Amino acid sequence: MSDNNSTGKKVGKSFLSMFKRLFVRDKIEKNILEEEAMRTPMKAVMHRFIRNKMAIIGFSLFVAIFLFSFVGSLLNPLDRALDLTNTNIRPSRNFLRYPRELADLNIVKIISGVSFSAALTDDGNIHVWGAEPNREMEGISQFMLQVPEEIQEAHIVDIAAGTRFILAVDDEGNFYGWGHVAHGQAEITSDMRRMMSINRTEKIVQVLAGTTWAAVLGDNGFLYLWGSIQATSTFVIPTAAQGRIVYVAAGHHNMILLLDDGTVMPMGDRGTEFFLNVPPELQDGSVRIVEVAVTNRNVLARDDTGQLHLWGSVIDGLNSFPEDMVPDNVVDIASAYNNFVAVKDTGEVFVWGSNTLGQLNLPRNINQAGVTQVFADAFQFYAVNADGDIVETWGNRGYIFGSDQWGRDIFTRIMHGGRVSLTVGIIGVIIATLIAIIIGLSSGYFGGWLDHALMRLADIFDAIPFLPLAITLSFVLGDNLNEAERMYFIMIVLGVLSWTGLARLIRAQLLLEREKDFVLAAKALGIKQRSIMTKHILPHVFNFVIVSVTLQYASFILTEAALSFLGFGIQEPTPSWGNMLDGAQDSIVLRYFWWRWIIPALFVVAAALSINMIGDALRDAMDPKAEER
Repeated sequence: MSDNNSTGKKVGKSFLSMFKRLFVRDKIEKNILEEEAMRTPMKAVMHRFIRNKMAIIGFSLFVAIFLFSFVGSLLNPLDRALDLTNTNIRPSRNFLRYPRELADLNIVKIISGVSFSAALTDDGNIHVWGAEPNREMEGISQFMLQVPEEIQEAHIVDIAAGTRFILAVDDEGNFYGWGHVAHGQAEITSDMRRMMSINRTEKIVQVLAGTTWAAVLGDNGFLYLWGSIQATSTFVIPTAAQGRIVYVAAGHHNMILLLDDGTVMPMGDRGTEFFLNVPPELQDGSVRIVEVAVTNRNVLARDDTGQLHLWGSVIDGLNSFPEDMVPDNVVDIASAYNNFVAVKDTGEVFVWGSNTLGQLNLPRNINQAGVTQVFADAFQFYAVNADGDIVETWGNRGYIFGSDQWGRDIFTRIMHGGRVSLTVGIIGVIIATLIAIIIGLSSGYFGGWLDHALMRLADIFDAIPFLPLAITLSFVLGDNLNEAERMYFIMIVLGVLSWTGLARLIRAQLLLEREKDFVLAAKALGIKQRSIMTKHILPHVFNFVIVSVTLQYASFILTEAALSFLGFGIQEPTPSWGNMLDGAQDSIVLRYFWWRWIIPALFVVAAALSINMIGDALRDAMDPKAEER
């Protein structure tokens, strides 16, 4: 009986032991040597790599840059259009961030420049917000966001904004201006003062501003304009309109004069649709216009019944109404640089035109916000309710990385430029690595005359200076290559001229590996030489290839940046980090527009540094004894 019990206990213990081995993790601590012995070589390398803090930092940084460039460029299409209005604007996202004290005030009017906005409240005060234009470079005498003291003490009745300056007039007829006013926009000229006296203008009822000009409308219906010679020669005020003007809507190169009988009269560039396509019923008195809004090429007018009238250029679709809009029962209209806005008596808001800076991205709940009026100027939009409070904003919120000399968003160009630079680098590395593997394996395995021939070929390629050759070829080819072909050219040149170092490394390692027992055994078994090289020897040198590839990738990114910086790589308008650094050759850019060269340079350095950190960590992980030496 005891034998049966003993046998049962042994069976039970065996079953329990088997169950633990299958389903219960062994909690016995293993020492480092035991753990190292149980890992495969690849697992051991990965374990040492993960434990390296610098490796994780470098890997995380590179993944972030990769996702930013490739995923970000897919989500943010590249706009190649040039917008000279928004040139060289500082990095900011505060264009629409208005002061909170406006919530307790009644807003009368909001105007905007390229990077700032200003509100006039019913107490006669001005509130300015946004971002400063480049004050030092553009000769701005006063900060845009700081209202001068004499204006703070006055009771302002009207304001207007140019691209980089603000004009104001108080209840006593005093005129003020600050910002970029190099064309004398900040002061009414003596000639204009004399004309106002002759015409018996007692009070200024409206002030207007453009890029380089200023204008005022007197209470007697006379319009006065001054500023740059080009602007004053373009705007010839019709003699028949003087004394009858009740309101003026102005773009940069065109104006619409609203006369006392409800008719309109165009003024400015006579060769445009703006001037030529005025509906006849708006000039013969058949329809009485009460409000007008204009862009540079189009006009939107509202008559006394709430019906809208539209004409002008087909650009941006501004010559037609949105499909879901019936142009009647409108209570307010407004215009920005490339957009029109209409507010219906139901509070519904419609906006159409360009969408390059989010002008058409209406806030989700705007039609439930009780909007009665929209102030639109430049690329900023502010919806106001019946109490004079701002309820919604949309449009250009600013540029995270600033804008360049052509008004293009540097943030978007950094994304697309990163995709180009990283792609050029990785394709170049693939080409160089394939050539190096083929030549290195062949030279190291076969030896003899083939080894000598291939190594002399490597010496020849080593003797070719890369940058001078690439610059010479680029100059010879000139404009014969399009954007894609030039990118392929850079990839091929990088790959074909950069394989020699890795090929010698593979050859040297192969000279050690080919005499080992496993190679001799493979030969004895009759395995083909191609299979021996690729399946048996190559995996033993692949670790060195990976390390070399990571380090070479960083070098290729820097080389492409250098070529594009010198003007012989990727050409505009296709962005790359290198050609975005091209502006750093200009002393004015270096001094005043720091964001145009520092930000691309930081991305180049970050990408190269992260890849170098990964390469160094891989080298240490594959050769742990190197740290002891």
